[in-house]
Amino acid sequence: MNVVRPSLVLLGLILGVAGGLLLGWLVFPVLAAATVPAQLRADHREAQIIMIAAALRADNNLERARQRLQVLGLGDTAGAVGALAVRAEKEGRDVLTRSVLQDLTLALGAPAQAASDTAEAEPTLDAGPTAAQPTAMPAATKVAALPSAVPPVNAKSTYEMLSSTPMCDPNQPSLSLQVYVVDENSEELAGVPLELSSDGVVESFFTGLKPERGGGYADFQLLPNVEYTLQIDGQVPPLAAVSAPQCNAGSANAFSGYLLVRWQRRP
Repeated sequence: MNVVRPSLVLLGLILGVAGGLLLGWLVFPVLAAATVPAQLRADHREAQIIMIAAALRADNNLERARQRLQVLGLGDTAGAVGALAVRAEKEGRDVLTRSVLQDLTLALGAPAQAASDTAEAEPTLDAGPTAAQPTAMPAATKVAALPSAVPPVNAKSTYEMLSSTPMCDPNQPSLSLQVYVVDENSEELAGVPLELSSDGVVESFFTGLKPERGGGYADFQLLPNVEYTLQIDGQVPPLAAVSAPQCNAGSANAFSGYLLVRWQRRP
């Protein structure tokens, strides 16, 4: 009887493992494919559409928005955006989301009836077998008739500054600029664009992004000892010399306060 030596068995195991690793790493490697926007899940593509709509509100660059939407591989781009706008309205999403989607839909020139029909069939954002199920929707629902709490992209309103007050509250979170905007009926107004500029650097933000603080609320963290210019909805002249107030200056208890600015839209 031949006895297999343990050393030969061990050598065979080592060679087998080494051969398998060689095949896996060099001969048949697994190639990781990058995910392109068109391959995103339906909910992720919807989030991209909302961000593209918000960017259009900020820069008013429709051609750039079209290019970004084309990368998502939506097929009928205008119909897909219109369908999402109708669904956002039906689901009662936040005011800013509904508003920017409506603006993007109108900018793309999607007919109201076509957008409603697309919302029922959902052919472009395929989320699986259930995506083809039709959704019951009143025939009277039209994208063009969606209520909006903010003006369209190209519309400009007039705003009156009610107050600009330095505030010193050690218990307040360090958000050194806080803005509230209301309409002519003193109702909080979401989706109002604001711009802060300093030394050629421009930062854009909107009211309504923190609904827990109110629909007309917006905030921004100012850099210490830097003066900014604050502009609301492109209105001139802007508010100059905006900076974080220094509280208890020169004492051991010095801290940065915040500037509270209130605006009201006029008819």
